[in-house]
Amino acid sequence: MSTAGPAFFSVVAGGLPTVTLNPSDKASTITLSSGNLVATKGSPDAYGSVRATRSINAATENGYFEMFVSVAAHPSYLIVGVAPSGLSLTSFPGATSTSWGYYQDTGQKYNNNTPATYGATFTTNDVIGVAVKNGKIWFAKNNTWQASGNPAAGTGEAFSGLTGSVFPCFALFRFSPADRIGARFSTAAFTYSPPSGFDPWGG
Repeated sequence: MSTAGPAFFSVVAGGLPTVTLNPSDKASTITLSSGNLVATKGSPDAYGSVRATRSINAATENGYFEMFVSVAAHPSYLIVGVAPSGLSLTSFPGATSTSWGYYQDTGQKYNNNTPATYGATFTTNDVIGVAVKNGKIWFAKNNTWQASGNPAAGTGEAFSGLTGSVFPCFALFRFSPADRIGARFSTAAFTYSPPSGFDPWGG
């Protein structure tokens, strides 16, 4: 575990963010703050998503990032995962065949708008880790990889067969109290170390 604690920022030498949430690639109901690393949901209760500024090729590259759940009403319906640039920003990762997500309220995993039994639910103050490599994706809650997944060994993935360019994608739903998450893309900001063989999404 790093000593970064609950810091939101993903930084490099000199204190400048590398990868952030993309202010040009978000739903109008989402407000970004803290150097574009915190997303807050506005009215109404409906999905709004935001993607990060950097994608990777899911089949040939690897990456790890985290989501810190700052505020989550229950149920709040947060979903975190990866998605291509074409996913609607009023949808969520996992709503299409080319996006994949982990659902807060039930712990289910989603692809092609189809839920499947997967892991634990999550809520305020939890940290969700996401790892992508060799066309596979894994999700962790507070450093426990769900469904006995082992990214370092390449086993127990939530999904396989990922291809193409995918971005970290965060879907928020509630506005009162407002869902709020912090995105972490670099070693300096992580709560937990990436699995062996995985690079920070921010490089």
